Amino acid sequence: SQSFIDSIEEDQDQKMYKIYKHIMSNFKEQISIDHLASEVNMTRTSFCRFFKKRTNKTLVQYVNEIRIGYACKMLYSETHNISEAAYESGFENISNFNKQFMKLKKKTPSQVLSQFANEKK
Repeated sequence: SQSFIDSIEEDQDQKMYKIYKHIMSNFKEQISIDHLASEVNMTRTSFCRFFKKRTNKTLVQYVNEIRIGYACKMLYSETHNISEAAYESGFENISNFNKQFMKLKKKTPSQVLSQFANEKK
């Protein structure tokens, strides 16, 4: 029945809300798939499948996008240099930060900073 389907969707929405809330509160730290899965009473495998189906991304891809977005915000506000932005946004090393930044933005952090500086002139 429709009410049964609606209750399933509401349960899934509550799970996604809980997952999003945890990620947004903790993206600067290490995020464990196992911990998140247990928070929403799922196995690791079912959590990964559930998350990918809802977001079309893996948890790692999703968290990296949040971190890169946060790093960009810090770089644009000129409150942090590239290294500080990388570590402050949750990356454990500059090499991985640069790799993930390039993958997502198709530019290096330095190029983005230069572009932003030119736009301000």
